[in-house]
Amino acid sequence: MSRRQHFVPSQRLPVSVTSIAADARPRRSVLWIVGITLVGWLLLAYPAVLLALLSVLLMAGTASSPATAGSVVAGVAGLSAVLCMVAAPLLTGLAVSRRRRGMWVGAVVTWVLTVVAVVYLLVNWIIPLA
Repeated sequence: MSRRQHFVPSQRLPVSVTSIAADARPRRSVLWIVGITLVGWLLLAYPAVLLALLSVLLMAGTASSPATAGSVVAGVAGLSAVLCMVAAPLLTGLAVSRRRRGMWVGAVVTWVLTVVAVVYLLVNWIIPLA
């Protein structure tokens, strides 16, 4: 007498799970994430510190000219740009390693905001003071 087979694959299911997993590209090493993040942070260290100090000064005001609503909004926008400067290299490293579209979208958006902040610093603060 033959034994009854307990598992009969359904025709609605994919052909095999291993064929789907074989198509996915392997992840890159963690060293890619660390390297891209460190290089990005080294390049953005000076603008980030300068923008953070400028934002705090705008929000705090001075004794002769106290902070206004516009200066507080500018300070908060500057600090959010500093946050983008910190996050952009890390998101880029993760996007290179993980190879996912959502990571790339986040990395590109933060890099665009970072470039806008660096251009603002160059045009309004660094070049006129030089």
